[in-house]
Formats: sequence, structure tokens, C-alpha cells
Amino acid sequence: MKLLFLTAVTLFLLGNVENNDCSEAYDAADDAFSYSKKALNSDSWNDTKRYLKKSMSSFEDAMSYAEDCGCDDAHSSADDGYAYAKKGYNSSNWDDIKNYAKKAKSAAEDTMSNAEDCDD
Repeated sequence: MKLLFLTAVTLFLLGNVENNDCSEAYDAADDAFSYSKKALNSDSWNDTKRYLKKSMSSFEDAMSYAEDCGCDDAHSSADDGYAYAKKGYNSSNWDDIKNYAKKAKSAAEDTMSNAEDCDD
């Protein structure tokens, strides 16, 4: 009976420890990078907006995964990237859209780097 109790307590405690594997945050940031780059390189208004929207979704995923693995820096840079992609998505000025796509792409690179650092 004691062994069963100790096993249950151990499993409970292990389940509440943060997972330090930030590979999912990295992967989501990599997706955000790809979509931001496509938005930056697109010549089509609709495609640019579509890629920025996908980038926003990937940044949201990166924030969630960074929180799960306890990586504050990756969460912060993903939050910045989401804000840039959203500003670009909501903008009606072509040059502003491209500028925000460039900033989102840079924030995605920062998020990948920060997620890698948290894995070390």
C-alpha cells in the first residue's frame, strides 16, 4: 500500500514539473518564420494577408509551447512577432504591411534562437 501511494505521489510530482524540451516552440516559430517570409516576398495583397494570418497562428502556438517548456524569452519574442504580424494584417498600407512582415520574420528568428537556448 505504501509503494502504491509513493508511486502515485511521484507520478503526480513529475507531471507538474515543467517540460524543458522547447522543440515544439522552435517548430512553431519556424512555421511563423516561413509564413512571414512568404508574406514579405509576396506580390499579392491577398496572399500577403493570408500568410500574415497564418504567421499569427504559428506565433500563438509558439507562445503556448514556450510557456509549456518554461522559456520566457521565447514566449516574449513570439508575442512580439504576433503583434507585428497582426499589425501588418490589419494595415491598409502596402509599405507598412511589408515592414511588419519583415519585423515578424525577425521576431520568429529570435523565437527560434531563444527556444534553442532554453533547450541547452
